[in-house]
Amino acid sequence: MTDRFFVLWWVVLVAAGIPLAAGAQETGGAEEVDVFSEEAQVDLSQIDQILRGEQEVIQGDFFTYDPAGRRDPFRSLLESQAQEDDISDAPRPPGLPGMLIEEIEVQGIIETPDGILAFVRGKDNISYIIRRGTALYNGEVREILPGRVVFRQQVNDPKQVQPYQDVVREIAD
Repeated sequence: MTDRFFVLWWVVLVAAGIPLAAGAQETGGAEEVDVFSEEAQVDLSQIDQILRGEQEVIQGDFFTYDPAGRRDPFRSLLESQAQEDDISDAPRPPGLPGMLIEEIEVQGIIETPDGILAFVRGKDNISYIIRRGTALYNGEVREILPGRVVFRQQVNDPKQVQPYQDVVREIAD
């Protein structure tokens, strides 16, 4: 604390243009000034402002963290796993965009002139047609092959190198 105090004094003195004793000798013998005398008239309001700002930062009034797509290091890993387990309780959009990859069943695959399509049945017992790029709640269709569909599932596991995993679902018997 005292080291910071002296550094702040030095910053204020330099900003006020008051020559320091060591600097006065180097510049050709300028007159030494006692910085603690009343003649120096140093503006101390900046020091108070800096100390108040440090105190507010210590109290946490101005701290924010922007993860920018990375995992927040200040949040528990166990808490994030509990949130993933509770994903079924969160409100989801209706239809196929609100279904998890695990909740659909591949019923059939058909090849058309426009590409390969797959028929899936959702947890609501309704059939849907999907193609490459179709979005689901926790991923999307990456590729449709004869007999199976490959999904790219988003995962939030800090132990994995990639933020996704490929899930293969075969035609149900």
